[in-house]
Amino acid sequence: MFEKNICLLNPFRSGGDPLYIAHFVLETNPQTDSALRSTATYRVHYVCRGHGTLHTPGHTYPLKAGDLFFTFAAEPIAVQGSDGFQYMYISFLGGRGNQLLDRLKIDRRRRIFHHMTQVGRFWETCLSMSTSSVDTLCESALLYAFSCLEVQQKDVGIDQQTETVLRIRKAIEEGFSRPTLSLETLAEQLAYNPKYLSAVFKKGTGIGVVDYLQTLRIRHACTMMEQGFRSIADIAQYCGFNDPQYFAKVFKKHTRLTPSEYVKSLHE
Repeated sequence: MFEKNICLLNPFRSGGDPLYIAHFVLETNPQTDSALRSTATYRVHYVCRGHGTLHTPGHTYPLKAGDLFFTFAAEPIAVQGSDGFQYMYISFLGGRGNQLLDRLKIDRRRRIFHHMTQVGRFWETCLSMSTSSVDTLCESALLYAFSCLEVQQKDVGIDQQTETVLRIRKAIEEGFSRPTLSLETLAEQLAYNPKYLSAVFKKGTGIGVVDYLQTLRIRHACTMMEQGFRSIADIAQYCGFNDPQYFAKVFKKHTRLTPSEYVKSLHE
């Protein structure tokens, strides 16, 4: 029992943006084919049990019980699952819904959230209730999901950011030799918003993604030279540079020596 008064102050908004709830559904017979279909609404889904897959153009996301995930208006999707797979979803539209998505930085690259069982329990309670106030019930369920997401993001805080930084570093270290690796392709690979990925990485490491990638590439180039490799063009290509001249420019920026000067210094 609380020992002190508690007051949550909700700022007054004149007029207010609309929030329309179209459906609140428990889906026990998920789509069996992989054909992509689009809807006119945004949807937030909760996986009740089993394992499934979310398909979107160019991406496939694994799903498991406890996951909360979003799909977007006019986006072609397919949600499939094995035997026993069940999920619930709420479809919605309106300016307030868009504001909540923006506020929590939810988009097509950051759409899946794990360990959201409290949302599932609340939604199951809502669906089991017999009430004439369907609009209030559905809106409460949707807003509860957004509230839980906001609390989770604040509670996880540093641990989530640390995990994200480790994922980014691993992806860079595994893919540094690909010339196409960049902030944008990295964000797409890891399903993060590029601005979010960049900010989290710099906060966690003190260095930007591009600078870290370049530093890693040059460090590997130095290692190759120390191991006896002499072809600057081959070293550049292996370390993710298509242009040997650009490689030489970046190399000198980091070491204050040209690649040839660095090789020469190894024998002095």
